[in-house]
Amino acid sequence: MGSLFEIYAGGDDLEAVEHAAYDALDRVGWLEQQLSHFLPESDVSQINARAYQEPVPVAPNLFALLVRLRRLSLETEGAFDPTAGKLVRTWGFFRRGLLRGERVTPPQPERIAAIVQQIGWRYVQLDEAQQTIRFLTPEIELHLGAVGKGFIVACAADFLRSAGISCALLHSGYSSIVALGKPPSSAGWPIGIPDPQEEGRQLAVVQLRDAALSTSGSAEQFILAEGTRVGHLFDPRTGQPVGGEYSVSVLSPDAAEGDALSTAFAVQGVEWARAYCQAHPGVKALFALPDPQGTYCLTRIGTDWD
Repeated sequence: MGSLFEIYAGGDDLEAVEHAAYDALDRVGWLEQQLSHFLPESDVSQINARAYQEPVPVAPNLFALLVRLRRLSLETEGAFDPTAGKLVRTWGFFRRGLLRGERVTPPQPERIAAIVQQIGWRYVQLDEAQQTIRFLTPEIELHLGAVGKGFIVACAADFLRSAGISCALLHSGYSSIVALGKPPSSAGWPIGIPDPQEEGRQLAVVQLRDAALSTSGSAEQFILAEGTRVGHLFDPRTGQPVGGEYSVSVLSPDAAEGDALSTAFAVQGVEWARAYCQAHPGVKALFALPDPQGTYCLTRIGTDWD
């Protein structure tokens, strides 16, 4: 998935813990073969290549994930939309080796408008009886970059639980994190919330335990299009990049849903996220936003922050 995966784990039987951790990482590799758009033979790549021509059979675990993502897209009013891969590709983010601040030619507005008009779950058929997927327009392209890492980390955490591991921290690229239990003599796993602009500065530390923390932001991945800074977060309903430099961290029970919500909150903004969290008590958010002087500070959404 273009990211580093790591597991920190402990327990009384360290040999058993180590074996379980390596087995979990093997599962990470297997799931990458399903989800990564970087791999031409992955399940997602094969779906993208064939689903406009014919219904494509989907593995049960991937089909269940797609059903969940369709629900999350509807819940977020389309702010999170994994069918918008063609939009990401057209802006130039859909590849390995993209350099931070790389100069690119921006796409034509007419091309963006044409994509936006033909993406979204209304143009995707999920046949639950046959476990197949079909695209109804040629512009649909699945891109699970906003949720795949969280899903894989969550699956690896579930594997560790089933192996009896109750103390572990798993992350993918430091943006999708799952905590099992907590370290001895500690309130939780201490996870820093970084300043989006000032490297090495932390805005807060979250004591994470039996939960997931997912972060989306525009500071790390960006390009320069005719001199204009363009972050990798887009509003799929307009095809336009989300402006400003900030980050959104979501604390939730599930890393896949947390990944999706951090993206949606970045698109929808603070007040929309506040209303969502009020309706979903298990979800909390941290917005790192600049004040009028340009100094970043945190806006906490939800209750019972440690």
